Amino acid sequence: MIEEYVRTGIARFQFVNIAYVGAASERVGYAMVCATEQSGAAFWEFHDRFLVDGSRAASRDQLIDYAGEIGLDTDSFERCYDDPATRQAHNQIVRDAAAIGIRYGPVVHVNGINAGTSFDGIRRRVEAATP
Repeated sequence: MIEEYVRTGIARFQFVNIAYVGAASERVGYAMVCATEQSGAAFWEFHDRFLVDGSRAASRDQLIDYAGEIGLDTDSFERCYDDPATRQAHNQIVRDAAAIGIRYGPVVHVNGINAGTSFDGIRRRVEAATP
């Protein structure tokens, strides 16, 4: 799908991380904001560990430790994590997603319409939206 639609300019891929399952996902969301600030690739490290692999982040300290494990500067990460601006940035991401109808994930929207998660469903929506 990336090759066929995104690389040819037909579609744009945008991944938005939203916390919707309580305090643990909010903590991971804050951590992902801070990880991205240091390294875009670190965002995906947090994504994979906590959202794909299902690791639990029970505490701020665990998230800071993980940041160090993947090579981030833990002092900078900790300052970012504790900064109220990080929570504001994360909360704005959640509000922006809700404004376009996204309250949970994973979900794929094509021109604001939920296209489901199957390749065929997404393909049909993209092709219907393409002149």
